[in-house]
Parts: sequence; C-alpha cells; structure tokens
Amino acid sequence: MRILIKNGRVIDPKNNLDAELDVFISDGKIQEIAKSLDYSADKIIDAKGLVVTPGLIDMQVHTREPGREDKETLETASLAAIAGGITSFVAMPNTSPVADNQSVIEFIIKRSKELNLVNIYPTGSITKREEGKMLSEINELKNSGAIAITDDGVDVQDEGLLKRAMQYAKTCDMLLMSHCETDTLTEDGVMHEGWVSTQLGLPGTPASSEDLAVQKNLILAEETGARIHLLHNSTKGAVNAIALAKTKGVNVTAEVSVQHFSLTDEECFGYNTNAKMYPPLRSNEHLEAIQKAIQDNVIDVFTTDHAPHIEPDKLKPFAYAAFGSTGLETSFAVANTYLVEKNIVSLPDIIRKMTIAPAQILRIDKGHLSVGADADIAIFDISKKWIVNPSKSLSKGKNCAFNDKELTGKCKYTIIGGEIKMQDEKIV
Repeated sequence: MRILIKNGRVIDPKNNLDAELDVFISDGKIQEIAKSLDYSADKIIDAKGLVVTPGLIDMQVHTREPGREDKETLETASLAAIAGGITSFVAMPNTSPVADNQSVIEFIIKRSKELNLVNIYPTGSITKREEGKMLSEINELKNSGAIAITDDGVDVQDEGLLKRAMQYAKTCDMLLMSHCETDTLTEDGVMHEGWVSTQLGLPGTPASSEDLAVQKNLILAEETGARIHLLHNSTKGAVNAIALAKTKGVNVTAEVSVQHFSLTDEECFGYNTNAKMYPPLRSNEHLEAIQKAIQDNVIDVFTTDHAPHIEPDKLKPFAYAAFGSTGLETSFAVANTYLVEKNIVSLPDIIRKMTIAPAQILRIDKGHLSVGADADIAIFDISKKWIVNPSKSLSKGKNCAFNDKELTGKCKYTIIGGEIKMQDEKIV
C-alpha cells in the first residue's frame, strides 16, 4: 500500500525532526519526508493537528503465552499494543513453561510472524525456570532469537550466579535485563513501606530492597564489563546509584515504568488492588526523584511492565491479590498527561524514551523515520481527553492502575511495516 500522511507534526528524535511535514510510504518503507509532498497514494491521511512519531517500543511486556492464555495471549497483547501506538515490544520470559530454552523462544517468534500484528522480541531467562539456581544456556537462547536475558518477575539473589551470568552474557554480547529486588528485605511486603501501608495495616516493602539490589547489579556490571539494563526503577536510592555509575562509565541503561513517575502509594487507599504491583508505587519523595532522573536523562527508557491478570486474581483481599497493572493502551497518554502537560519534560523527550532510546539499547533498526526505514508509525491526537475504561480494553487483563482516570493523548493511527493496523482508533 502507498500511504501519504499529510500536514502532521512529525517528531523523530533520531533525525532531530520536529516540524509540520508529509510522510510518504511505499513497499512497507518510508520513502520521503518533506513539506508538501505530491504522490498518488492508495490512502491519504490528513494529520493536521496530529503528531506523527515512530512507532513506540516497549521493553517490558508480560504476554502470558505460552501457558496462561486465560490472562493474555500474544494476539491480545499485540492488539492492545496497536491501540496504544506501540509497534514493537519485548516479551518477558516468565511464561509457562519458562522461556529458558530454544523451543519456547522459537514458538514466540513463529507465533508472532503468524499473527502479523506487531514486532515481538522474545527474551530468555537468566536461570533455568527462573529459579535462580542454574544458568540457562545463554548462547543457545541468543542463537534461537532471544534479544536479551532476564529473570524479570524475580531477581537473581545469588551474587556469584549473577556475576557468572554477566560474564556469560558479555562473552555472547547479550543484554542482561535485571529485576532488582532483595528477597530478605521484601519478605511478605505487598506495597511500599511507609505511612500509607501503616494506615492500611499492610506489610510493606522498603525502598532499600530495590536500592541494595541495584547496587549489587552495578558493582557486578562494573567488575565484569557486562551490558546491563535495569528494569522498572522506582526509588530515589536506585536512580542516584545509577547516575553515579554512569559517571564512572558502567555499561548500564535504566528504565522506569510509566506508573512510577505518575502515581504514588496513595492509590492503594481503599485497598485498590489495581494499584498493587512490583515494584510498588512509592511515596511522593521517590516519585519526585524519578521525575528528576528523567529530566537529567538518568532514565533512558519508559516501559509499561504490562502485567495482565484474570479478574478473580485481583478481586482477592489486597494482601493476597496478584501484583501488576496493564499499560499497553495507556502508556503514551500517561507520559503526555503527567510529564508533558505538567511541563516536566517536552513531548520530543518522551517520544525519544519510547522510540529510538529502547531501539538503540536493544540494537534493533526501529524507532526512527529515516528514509528506507520500516514504516512503523504512530499518529497521536495529543489534546484528546479520555477516561480509561477497563471494559473497552483490548487486553484480556482489565487490571489497569489508571482505570477511570482522565488522560490526555490518544493514538488514532498505527502503521506497521507499511500496513495500517489501526485507523481512527479502530483496529483494521
């Protein structure tokens, strides 16, 4: 299909574009970006008043397939991603069975191609069955198509094993993505340890659980020279440690999930289980530190940590409810609402952290609008206000921390590989 996008505000951080331009797409590729293009096209999109960006990239998505298709599937996760302007995402390995072997990795890749929806990049687990006892065959995972290794959902508690994993990953030139948590400090915590948890009478997880694990990862990364990416940072201590490590030349990148720069632990009042997640929503002190780290570019990437659950798992008493929130359909709107509209960072800044920055970390040729690049494009109405309604979610999981909140910014068109996948907010 030949597509001509007219009169949109084109923002492409890689190419320093932020201007009203036209985009011409043919044969699945971007052919030209300039003012007042005049091509015959099968589809002309009038993007006047809209923002045209590279398709968003999410580095942390729990797809649940294989094994827990009652919670989510690769198909439903892909449809939710399309609705949010996400054209590529990284699938976490905590499936059933765990993606610790060639068969599971190849299944995810094959299923992704069959669906022909979004670009899905599987990860393999650092340890067998994510048990933290024996290393997976990291080179086999890489050769099977895994883009990184991670035990996300749990942390590798054994420092010696984690060091060997980093050495192995460095030898294979593999990215290691680390979930930072200290089990003996988390214990039975179900939310952030602070005055809110005290008022609710719930066991809390201290910030030090994350802080100590981040320090562990940074020390080992400096010693081994491994390339590491720290997942879903949420504490003041974590971002301060990462900032210092970067000045020392440690090969580390870091992300924050959008809920951790926008919401605090006060969301847990009323025993709201949609606000129960790991890492937990923190106090305002930590939220402000995260926002400052975003401004200072200590945080490289925004993610969703999309974690869908079936309704019964969230209807339990707070202490027993499942951890996690969905986010594929809301991530851009959350960043726009809580950061851009509040003048904390600019619109091009959030787009950078959701496009070219994750692409460069993952070493994939995505996240930009260069001539010849794959035509993965999102078109947003950044002024549209809408209420998050779980019943309208395309994800099987309805457990979103932003349910019933008003957000500003909605994806209207999603184009992947030159194919229109969503038009006027409707999946094609």
